[in-house]
Amino acid sequence: MKKTLLISLAMSCFLTVVASTGYNPEKEVMKAFDLRMSGKVDEAKALLEKVLANDSTIAMAHYEMARLKQYTMVGSGEMNIDGTFASASKAVTYDPENVTYAYFKAIAGFMKAFMAMHTGDQGAIKGNLAETCILLEKAIELKPDYCEPMLYLVEIYGMLPREMGGDSLKAIAWAEKLAATDKYFGARAKAVLTPEGSNMVKFWEDQITMNGRTPELLRQAGIACLFEDKPEQAEKFFEEAMTADPSKNIGMLDLGRYHMMKVMQDREKAATELPLAKTCFEKYLKTVPEPVVPLKAYTLGLLARLEMFSGNQAAGDKLMEEANTLDKYFSKASGVPTLMLFVPPDQVCHQYFSFFSPF
Repeated sequence: MKKTLLISLAMSCFLTVVASTGYNPEKEVMKAFDLRMSGKVDEAKALLEKVLANDSTIAMAHYEMARLKQYTMVGSGEMNIDGTFASASKAVTYDPENVTYAYFKAIAGFMKAFMAMHTGDQGAIKGNLAETCILLEKAIELKPDYCEPMLYLVEIYGMLPREMGGDSLKAIAWAEKLAATDKYFGARAKAVLTPEGSNMVKFWEDQITMNGRTPELLRQAGIACLFEDKPEQAEKFFEEAMTADPSKNIGMLDLGRYHMMKVMQDREKAATELPLAKTCFEKYLKTVPEPVVPLKAYTLGLLARLEMFSGNQAAGDKLMEEANTLDKYFSKASGVPTLMLFVPPDQVCHQYFSFFSPF
């Protein structure tokens, strides 16, 4: 009886302290997100660890920790995909009805499968992909019109060979469901299943003719132009998309990376391609609203590498120092960091990136 009374008193004191200080764990998670977005990743991690030390059942804290782990993974070079997946799994455990957590757990599962592809572990590949498909379907069960998970299912079933889990009939079925749900994502699904060698620039121009010059369709048309080595035409599409929707400024990063890739394929093109890449990156940094710190640091890192490759070591070092000052964990990968890492943790995530495309 005395022990029960002491526990009750202790809980009462704790709740009184919480009420008097206004402590709200989800607000603390939002602060951690803001810290990460301002380049203060270590501080963000410490705050999340504090929240979870106080209460390990805070789903939003586990979700944000999962995203922080993924973000630092490409910035530090320490591949901790299992850690990302573990944190995402805990978020789903403590809030199984949250569709964003379910979606991110599925993406973390896809990352495990994707890494297994690079190691050649066939058993792990098929097992992880099968689990990923189950997780994607769970997200769709929570939100039947959730287009992004459906598109991943179209890519997995439609682009992978049968021995890895590919299934053309399932791909077609999900593509048809997408088409009935959303015109844009229906077009994306149709593009995935279009035979190799098709004129994809014309495909997206036809979509624009049918559905209007929306920023999403314009961006896809620009990407198709890059695959057809038509950068000038791509730039026109990207600029029109940005005018309609400033968040589509990511097209300038894609265009700059395209010019860098041309140099990676043929170093003799450096004299012509690198200045074009530099112009694109500088243009991106000047877009309004100003790019978030993680992407600004990433772009400065690209500019630094560009200068170093051109023999301008001092200029490259200066840019790299500036990037590290902004965010020492900025992505060192060639691909643009997925924008799903930069959506506030209390919002449904509608970002999508393909594991099968550089853009």
